[in-house]
Amino acid sequence: MLSLTGRPLLVLTIILAVVAILGLVFLVLRASGMPPMARRRRVAFVVAAAVLALLGPAFAVGATALVVNNDYGFYTSWADLTGSGPAQVAITTGSLVRPGQGTLEVRTVHAHAGGLDDRVIVWLPPGYDPHAARAYPVVMFLPGQPSSPQGTFRHFQFARIATQLVQNHQLPPFVAVFPTLMISPPRDTECTNIPGGIQAESWLNTDVPAYVASQYHVQQPGPDWSLIGWSTGGFCAAKLVTAHPGRFGSATAFGGYFNPIQDQTTGNLFGGLPQLYDQNSPLWLYRHNGGLGGSRLLVVAGRQDAETWRESQQMLALTSQDPNVSHLVFPTGGHNYKNYRSYLGQALVWGARSWSR
Repeated sequence: MLSLTGRPLLVLTIILAVVAILGLVFLVLRASGMPPMARRRRVAFVVAAAVLALLGPAFAVGATALVVNNDYGFYTSWADLTGSGPAQVAITTGSLVRPGQGTLEVRTVHAHAGGLDDRVIVWLPPGYDPHAARAYPVVMFLPGQPSSPQGTFRHFQFARIATQLVQNHQLPPFVAVFPTLMISPPRDTECTNIPGGIQAESWLNTDVPAYVASQYHVQQPGPDWSLIGWSTGGFCAAKLVTAHPGRFGSATAFGGYFNPIQDQTTGNLFGGLPQLYDQNSPLWLYRHNGGLGGSRLLVVAGRQDAETWRESQQMLALTSQDPNVSHLVFPTGGHNYKNYRSYLGQALVWGARSWSR
């Protein structure tokens, strides 16, 4: 089966749309120059024209949907789209890293508070040395919802941008980890420790950092760990840095929001308890904790991003006098990878200011 996000499916869909439309035009032109047809032939002609009239727009809409999905990364596979896949889908890293752009490893991490195992992608910079005199700092990049570690890695062109920054000496070599965010598919957990259920916040805050620190030559969680998150991952990055001051040196929210979402994709996350909702809101946590406890936050937002701009404004207003909170606001462009990945390099350099030298 053709890949949902692959170019062959998109090209095939466009070709079918063009063929259907041209076929309809051909039938109409041919009919206009023909004598009255027999009844049976006329019925067949009308049916064929009707089918083509339906298929042409349908394939055109399908091609548009594929382009939008590839830009936003909503679904990375047919199983993801239909919800029929297994709880875990294999992570594939082929073609994500070109020669000279470091290496990728797929690791399975056990979630101690919930009993689940899930996958992470670990990016090692060119020349990674497990015996280097100095342990490497870490960037933990949280995907959107629904999305995947490999989809976020690819859409943000992470290997290319990170390698260039290291080679140009704008950043020291570092290790990056891309954890699975949707650990209870298809449910959107909003990286929440659900009462009596999945402990999604602990997975990101405790399990993944502990595993990476035990398996790689990296710094322990703290100032030398930076968070970056896209969309729902941006919300999670902001929540982790406001809920656990000092656990991470910095966090960048790309197109993030600052209050948890509750809808049909999340279910009842907080058991109807307002205090649990508050404790998972970066806005409330920032107010309650009186700031970031020495950590730093970068809000990257677009004025035309209808999905997140309103809450971004609220966070920017709340933190306007805090020197530990920075913002990067761009004037045009909506909620998609293409608009936000332009600022990945700046975000990486900004986050590295928290790292010890």
